[in-house]
Amino acid sequence: MTDPVRLRRETGDDRHAVVSVAPGTAAGTGLVRVARGATATSLSGGNVYGPYPLEGIQEAFDLAVAALEGEGFSVVVPGWDLLNDLDSPDTARRGRAAVRLGWRRRPADVPKLLDVARAALDQRRTDAMPLVDALGLIGDARAIPMAREMAEKKNLAWRRSGVEALRNLGDAEGLAAARERALTRLSPEIASVLAAQEDSTQSQSNGAAALVASVSAEDPRKAGLFADVLYELGTPLTVSATRTILGRAQLGKPHLWRYAKSILKRAMLRRDAETFGLLAHFVDVAGGPGVVAKVKSGLDGKTQSMRVFGTKTQGYMRRACARHLRDLARWEPHRYAHHAAATLVRYEVKDARTPKGRRGAFAHCLVLGRILFENDPRYELRGDRWMATGHKLVGPRPEAHPTLWDAGRESYFLVLAHAKLPLVFAFGIAALDRDPELLRTATNRQLVRLTHASPELAAGTSLFARVASELDRRFDADSPPLDLMVPLAARRLPVELHEMLLQWITSSASSWSRRDEAVFQLPLAVDTEVRRAVVNAMIDALRADASLRAEMAPGFLALLREPEPEPGRHAAFAIIAREALLEELAGALDLDALLAWIDTGDPSGKSVAGALLGARGDGIEVLGRDRVVAMCEDEVRAVRAAGQAVVLGALPMLRDDPSILFALAESAWDDTRDLAFRLLREEIDLVALGLEGLVGLCDSNDPEVQALGRDLVVRHFDELDAEEVLHRLSEHPSREMRRFALGLMHVHLRDGFVPLARLEGYFRAVLFDTWPSRPLKFGTLAFLLERGLRDEGQARFVVDVLSSVLRTQTRGDFERIVQALARLQIAFPEIETPIGVLGLPMTVSGPA
Repeated sequence: MTDPVRLRRETGDDRHAVVSVAPGTAAGTGLVRVARGATATSLSGGNVYGPYPLEGIQEAFDLAVAALEGEGFSVVVPGWDLLNDLDSPDTARRGRAAVRLGWRRRPADVPKLLDVARAALDQRRTDAMPLVDALGLIGDARAIPMAREMAEKKNLAWRRSGVEALRNLGDAEGLAAARERALTRLSPEIASVLAAQEDSTQSQSNGAAALVASVSAEDPRKAGLFADVLYELGTPLTVSATRTILGRAQLGKPHLWRYAKSILKRAMLRRDAETFGLLAHFVDVAGGPGVVAKVKSGLDGKTQSMRVFGTKTQGYMRRACARHLRDLARWEPHRYAHHAAATLVRYEVKDARTPKGRRGAFAHCLVLGRILFENDPRYELRGDRWMATGHKLVGPRPEAHPTLWDAGRESYFLVLAHAKLPLVFAFGIAALDRDPELLRTATNRQLVRLTHASPELAAGTSLFARVASELDRRFDADSPPLDLMVPLAARRLPVELHEMLLQWITSSASSWSRRDEAVFQLPLAVDTEVRRAVVNAMIDALRADASLRAEMAPGFLALLREPEPEPGRHAAFAIIAREALLEELAGALDLDALLAWIDTGDPSGKSVAGALLGARGDGIEVLGRDRVVAMCEDEVRAVRAAGQAVVLGALPMLRDDPSILFALAESAWDDTRDLAFRLLREEIDLVALGLEGLVGLCDSNDPEVQALGRDLVVRHFDELDAEEVLHRLSEHPSREMRRFALGLMHVHLRDGFVPLARLEGYFRAVLFDTWPSRPLKFGTLAFLLERGLRDEGQARFVVDVLSSVLRTQTRGDFERIVQALARLQIAFPEIETPIGVLGLPMTVSGPA
């Protein structure tokens, strides 16, 4: 196609015109368009001619140009009018010309720009900034001295233009000097944190968080200044921190807005899409009259009251952001889609306003509309507001520059992954529906990014199912793609992707288990089920291959002996080591190293050290009983696991002396108690436990421990001295243990006076209890009556016990005791009781 031709004349209503060629509706044809208007940006008149066959369209094009020349128009030489505008007495016109020349980036324009910029600097004119900005964008080294001079200015706007020009010019020496000056504008505390983080090996996100925290600790009125300085430094760390600060701040405040505006201008000059998108969104959704405050002018230093970030400023900045996107589309089209996407993903439902008339919920968002509605017949722009027209969408796509979106199709993935607004997400899904092969062009990294999409917005779109299908198509179990598996394991996934990842882990374990980048990354999986699958697969692979164990053991040992970056970070590695690598690790550590590891290691490392010590069998002897108990009682699960491993390893010793298990049985932690209970039930025999051990368990104040003691007593009762057991149990104050003892008496107490009399204390304790359990008391009375009726000796004992408690009981107990005494006296008349028998049956009326 023929390039457009611009024309201009000095008189008339229409002083500007453009002749261009566009495709015709029929294949092989074209249209000649003539647009004309009062200014170069408002070409509202003109005509369209054609269609013409493409082979003959140049003749029609030339005739249209000639017709305009007959009306007094002259062809504009590209850039000639802009260079002339640099000589204009109008400062604003010179500035606009400089901006356009910067976009054009013609080295031939540099001498003129340098001359005008020199004059502007000497006269301290405001057009010095756009002139130096343009020189920086053109990238000609002849501009370096002037940029360095500007970078040394105290005025923020001048300094900003100088530093950003140096950055675009690639002047390392000038930037280094600018950095030293910038650091002096930070507080000493922030500067020291920055130095520490730049020297640190921790992740960028952690470093940025530390910087943000240091800025938050300073005077809030200086947050904007510090953010601008950090952004000026321009490292990934400081830029990340700046974005976080901006995202949290109320940027319309007087002490913040001038710096937010400065950072926005820097982002435009750097072509920093993420920072531009953050600030363009803020400007686009802003509302309200702003704030009146006393501020200092950046030019003359005078303090005066003025409105900060008012409606006029908001409108101007919206138009500036929209204009920047338009210029990107024209001059740097490869950047447009990324900048537009980085802006779109910032919009949220909360940005909406109440619809009114033809104004929709987002009518106030000029930039949003410029991106999504530019070619949409359903909306028209009135002032800075989008108004509904009532028309229907037919034919062309509604967004601006659709061909640039398709050329930068990776930006669709950015929209889908991070969109928060249904309108924006629908734009991304429409691209996916329009081109089903779009996912096949995505890189692995882009596909992983799509898994970050909002589940709420993705519901009903089958996005995750489509992504899972494409990922599964790329998967090879013999050579698993770790650049997919590791990032997927590092986050919580939707159901479709979660099930896919589990299947990948199990089916390809024989391959990834031999690759360090998988072995030392996949166990860090965020999802519990995924992490468990990785751990189990790794354990199986190690157990089945001695050479693999020998290869992996040193790496596991080194990792586990390093400090954990965060609690529990190495827990999965510790499980793998305990289950599959103990033998290999034991050969690498002597006793002193193990003890040192127990003393100084992180919890995960301690659990492995404990398992290694337990495997030796002498852990309790080496560490001491009190220390092992303390480990088993630690609040950290991994430390308890270490102590429990030591206990398990000392099982032969425990069979001879299980006393440590009595202490562990009363632990506050279920896992420690369960271990003690299991060993006492299944591993410790009666000889080692002894009567003292059994009674000690029964004497515990813990109901579960008492229950264990009762269970063991019943299990081993035939091997014990029954009378001694009953005697010891009968002394227990617990009602539960008293009921248990009474049950044993019924079954195991030998007949005769002596065994019965030995338990006198038990009977009296139950019958004299001031807060009695009636079932226990009545059961005891019944047992005594049954034993007393067997022979005279036992009857005398029972009468003696019942007689002593007769006058202390309530009416119900009194009657039961009297009836029992009456029956005993009838059975043995020679025994004296507190009551007399006149005949049978006997009637009892109650206490005298």
